[in-house]
Amino acid sequence: MIGLIYKKIVKPVLFYFPADDIHFLFLKIGNFLGRFPIPRLITKKIFCYKNNILNQKVLGVSFNNPIGLAAGFDYDADLIRILPSVGFGFHTVGTVTYLPYEGNARPMLGRLPKSKSLLVNKGFKSMGIMSVLNKINKQIASLAIRRRGGKIPLGISIGATNKSYKDIEEMSEDIISSFKIVLEEDYFDYFELNISCPNLINSENLTNKFDTKEGLKLLLSKLNELSINKPLFIKMYLEKSVEETLLLAEVASDYLFVKGLIFSNLVKDRTNPSFDKDEIKNAGRGNFSGKPTEKITNNLISEVYKKYKDRFVIIGVGGVFTGADAYEKIKRGATLIQMITGMIYEGPSVIGKINKELSVLLKKDGYKNIKEAVGSYYK
Repeated sequence: MIGLIYKKIVKPVLFYFPADDIHFLFLKIGNFLGRFPIPRLITKKIFCYKNNILNQKVLGVSFNNPIGLAAGFDYDADLIRILPSVGFGFHTVGTVTYLPYEGNARPMLGRLPKSKSLLVNKGFKSMGIMSVLNKINKQIASLAIRRRGGKIPLGISIGATNKSYKDIEEMSEDIISSFKIVLEEDYFDYFELNISCPNLINSENLTNKFDTKEGLKLLLSKLNELSINKPLFIKMYLEKSVEETLLLAEVASDYLFVKGLIFSNLVKDRTNPSFDKDEIKNAGRGNFSGKPTEKITNNLISEVYKKYKDRFVIIGVGGVFTGADAYEKIKRGATLIQMITGMIYEGPSVIGKINKELSVLLKKDGYKNIKEAVGSYYK
């Protein structure tokens, strides 16, 4: 019923206004509601779904369910107090950069409803690492989240500040600077390294980039000198060939602090057959999330899982609107799932709905726990 109300009444009103403004509004409303226990409790009663079949421990971290909020929505850590009540199993803040960046020129967001996609052109909009950490500290201290049990695994996605660099070494040092600061805190259960955002100007003039074997090795070698004490996931490129992706995964496999890979980021190719032709023709500057990413990311999950099995924990992201969508990624090899676009189009109740549908599908196939289903296509 809640989902129907959102789709028939709330969403048409929201979609009447620019997506940038609605996103900003939701962040502020979520931040405000998260300050108070009664709104959090009401939200939890409405949206949360729990089932022990979805519980799993991954890399020493406990997850009540596999559905997480991907980086790109809560980029400045406004929602860490409210999201446990919405039903997510984990939550990534960011992508956060070392220096502040106000974002690319508006519109940074757009909607392609027939394509079930969002246009994204933020370019790592961020308050900067110090401001984000200060905000997180205040929220955690004010509510004592860890002591009250109202916590889900929290991660932070780190990327290079969106500015010009003289070379890849300078750009990698920007990332290293953020990690040095983050590693002094104990807020996060995992880290994400975002090397694959297609909306940036910071690498346009560079001859070597992080999407090459040499560039990725340079960055990971620098990170290897730090004492990274939590699982680190690399957010991978979407529109690389399987061969190129496996080559980058081979580089990552040599660094034991890299525990997982995230597949994948946004679609750039506007000839992707999942797009409605009229929508994509009229779309502005940016790249695209949602259903146009699904087929490609699912294939990459499969190919990497088949080669590396347990070496990497895979997080699948892209085109998740239903439990069946999430289950497909799990059976291909994803242990965890992230989403944003499905929540925008279906409403926040879709998170609990997906978890409920996943529970039914797992039981139907005879599994006692979700971990048994990971990579089941290839067992």
